[in-house]
Amino acid sequence: MNNTVLYRIIGAAVFLISFVIYLLTVQQTFAFWDAGEYTAVGYILGNSHPPGTPTNTLLVKIFTLILPFISEVPLRANLLSVICSSISVMLVYLVLIKILKIWRGEPSGTMDALFVCCSAAIGALSLSFADTIWFNALETEAYANALFFVTIISWLLMVWWEKANEQGSDNIFILIAFLIGLGIGSHLLVVQMLIMAVLIYYLRKFEYSNLGFLKALAVSGLAFVVVFPITVTKIPKIFEYGLIAVLIYVGLIVYGIYYSTVNKKPVLRLALLCLFFVNVGYSTYGMVFLRADIVNLPINQNAPKDMERFIAYMNREQYGEQPLIWPRRYTNMPHQQITYSNYSSDLSFMWEYQINEMYLRYLYWNFIGREGHDQGDGVDFSKFFAIPFIIGLFGLFYTYYRDKRFGHLLLLMFIVLGVLTALYQNQQNPQPRERDYFYFGSFFIFSMWIGIGVSGIIDLIKEKFIGQSAKIFSITAIVLLFVFIPFNMARVNYAYKDRSVNYLPYTYAYNLLQSLEKDAILFTNGDNDTFPLWALQAIYGIRTDVRVVNLSLAQIDWYNLQLKNERPYGALPVPFTFNDVQITKLQPVQWETNRVVKIPVPVSAYPDTMQTKPSELSFVMPPTIRQQSGNQVITAVKVNDLVVLDIIKANNWERPIYFSITVSSDNYIGLDEYLQLGGMAQKLLPYKVPMNSKGLSLNEEIMHKSLLEPVDEASSSPQYGFMFKNLDNPKLFLDDVQQRMIDTYRGLFMRLALWYGDIPEKKHLALKTVETMEQELPETVVPMDYRLKYDLAILLESLGDQERFNRYANDVIEGAKLEIEKNPGNFQRSYNPYQLSIEMLELQKRDAELLDMLLKVQALSPGDQKIQQKINEVKSRLGK
Repeated sequence: MNNTVLYRIIGAAVFLISFVIYLLTVQQTFAFWDAGEYTAVGYILGNSHPPGTPTNTLLVKIFTLILPFISEVPLRANLLSVICSSISVMLVYLVLIKILKIWRGEPSGTMDALFVCCSAAIGALSLSFADTIWFNALETEAYANALFFVTIISWLLMVWWEKANEQGSDNIFILIAFLIGLGIGSHLLVVQMLIMAVLIYYLRKFEYSNLGFLKALAVSGLAFVVVFPITVTKIPKIFEYGLIAVLIYVGLIVYGIYYSTVNKKPVLRLALLCLFFVNVGYSTYGMVFLRADIVNLPINQNAPKDMERFIAYMNREQYGEQPLIWPRRYTNMPHQQITYSNYSSDLSFMWEYQINEMYLRYLYWNFIGREGHDQGDGVDFSKFFAIPFIIGLFGLFYTYYRDKRFGHLLLLMFIVLGVLTALYQNQQNPQPRERDYFYFGSFFIFSMWIGIGVSGIIDLIKEKFIGQSAKIFSITAIVLLFVFIPFNMARVNYAYKDRSVNYLPYTYAYNLLQSLEKDAILFTNGDNDTFPLWALQAIYGIRTDVRVVNLSLAQIDWYNLQLKNERPYGALPVPFTFNDVQITKLQPVQWETNRVVKIPVPVSAYPDTMQTKPSELSFVMPPTIRQQSGNQVITAVKVNDLVVLDIIKANNWERPIYFSITVSSDNYIGLDEYLQLGGMAQKLLPYKVPMNSKGLSLNEEIMHKSLLEPVDEASSSPQYGFMFKNLDNPKLFLDDVQQRMIDTYRGLFMRLALWYGDIPEKKHLALKTVETMEQELPETVVPMDYRLKYDLAILLESLGDQERFNRYANDVIEGAKLEIEKNPGNFQRSYNPYQLSIEMLELQKRDAELLDMLLKVQALSPGDQKIQQKINEVKSRLGK
């Protein structure tokens, strides 16, 4: 068989294997975190959060248009990631083929060519089934597209290497420059490929020397700076000076190209042509300007319609400044400052947290094995037995053995795309979620080493054995390495990466929106209670009457101006008493600890049944900022606190206002006693909400309809009734963030059950509530925490359901036992496992086990008379 045909067949197989696996596991709607925003932005051609992704936005829009036979628009968008990732894996295979051929020459026969193909395929598929890459391939995010740009640029560089002596070959570099500019519109990390491009040019065109390589590295650094930050964030400022300034800039580049051509300076000419086409590719950001100027664009982050805002957008100014090199611990955020004492110095913090935990741990996850899928989980050797990692390290050394030039190149790019990227970000501890997706480029290089390592093993076998023995051992090695690297990685990761039955982001957003009355104003706080709502409104047209007010964004003027002045989907504006000028000047305000705030309340805001209808609501609004200044503590309120207060005042109780249950009570501005639970939101009322004997306050009708009358089909207009699609599917896998969302649902069921349990004539509804929860959210799919089971057991015992009580009580005892084994000193906090176990054992009259537990507690708390009294009582019952 012709070698070229064989390369293509195996390459097609690599693509198809990746594509089919990704297609089987892809998310059917949008995902949590940024994916909901990117999907919605692509659909409406909006502007995503800084620094924006216009190339990604355009590609998503194209995919939503060209796949009309797929009913779910988010699935069409997700298929962009599926296809980009599958092509990327194939490109890794092709890059490896070309590198191996540079060292080995064209294989002498079909079997030799097959070994080259299999080595490259194992390396490529190790990337395909790596934890991070697989995850990125299943949702609408920037990283799958960015990986595509990184891999296609790498492949083009190897094509150029083969054709470098041919006339016109340098045109490939011009195409690469255009792709780098285009790739900036997917993710800024693509700019790093400039370094690889310059080094490849040096290695191919000049005789290698260590000094020459260092000079080329310096030139690559200069090229990087010219593109980022100069071209990306500085050059656009010339637009402020009008068309003439732009023409001068373009004219200088064109003249430089002319000058270098006439004076036969090919390197300068190529560099200027590349700079020109980087700008051409980067011009996708023109869409940001065009779309930002559209009135009522539903998602228009930063509103970058003038150059000042655009520069702020590209520089991510809304996230604040951070030092590039030093110090490593710089934040003033209390939840992050509290972790600083865990590290002896900035160097310790840099190594232990920023490099080891926030980069190396992710590398080990992908090629050694991941301990679990909760945030902060470590490495599990038993998953892959570190075989991919060991082969990758061998490939690193083997690269140096075969060709020091490529050894330096790949190691340098691995460091740039990995460790240096981690250091550049200067991440603080803790982060809201895992950040492994940033390092896709580093994992790409490591997968190349795996492919090279496999080829190196085959070469070693051929050196040690001859004839038929070499062939048999080589085939055996290829089969074993295929089984223990890509096959085993796919086997281990499949269940955790399969999102084909996961509709939680969709239904969670739907349930939150359908907890609200018409024309509601909803305060949210984070990504996962905002972006999915944007996606539902933009793509499905569900509850477009609701105005979502994200309190994190409500600290920024452009966002508050959009809330006040714009009407996305025709919805009503968010009321403010502040005028536009005042909004642009909002700052934190010094605030006394016991400051009383009064909000006028019209008579019409009260229920007709209320006897007393005060003309104002008076409450203490506490400060949310506390800062030490000498011997004095200065207290203040944040901008978003002022925004919440102003919206409530301006609304004058005309439209319903809610806080999502995901919003922390710190954001309630002191209105905690005026919030009533209904579904997944708490409605603001002009009077203190009544409590039952258990301290619960909820809208019984809304809670009943939401939880006990679930729906299968979505409604775009207001309609109570939650959706629990596929939460009973045994194939469903949820990470720790999503499991907490299920716990939120269970908490709502629990509150309603406790509410009904407190009403004698409705105790049967308490049991029905528990039964519905067990049916919709079975523990076999999403395990239930033993502490929630304790609450359930106590409730069921009070309701007289002995069978269910015993089942949950036994689970509580087992869960408490495991917790005690893990942390035997866990004795003081509420819901401590000793106390829960004692209560369950006592209610079940299991005195022998109860005595053992009491003796354990006595050992932890000697001299406790209540414990001793309880021990005596149990001993008496046991006849001791």
